[in-house]
Amino acid sequence: MRRHYFLLLTVALAACHSAGAPAPREAAFDQEIQLAPGERALFGPRKLDVEFVRVVEDSRCPTDVTCVWAGEVKVQLATRSGGAEAVQHELTAGKPAAVGGLQLDVVQVQPERISTREIAAHEYRVTLQARDSKP
Repeated sequence: MRRHYFLLLTVALAACHSAGAPAPREAAFDQEIQLAPGERALFGPRKLDVEFVRVVEDSRCPTDVTCVWAGEVKVQLATRSGGAEAVQHELTAGKPAAVGGLQLDVVQVQPERISTREIAAHEYRVTLQARDSKP
């Protein structure tokens, strides 16, 4: 009985150890990459690690409503470079920002809003694009 218990405990510990954060996906400059909350991308030769943390604000006009103002969406990203601590950034979609020596742009945030439904945090997807800020 003890042997089975030990085997079960070993398998459980191994499963917990391997269930960490997913490795970042490689992304080239000017390439668009879509991330879910908690997912990461590793951009270009500088190896800037960018994680989509969450949507901070979503005031976009719902697609089933006519609005005077289109609204905006802000996302929180965490960046890491060279093993340093993560740095938090808030970016507004459509407004590129200088981040870690790169020009980072939130190209799109999905899903689109509709007036009859709230979007759960885990449903969001952000499309990012990075460019070298040095020509």
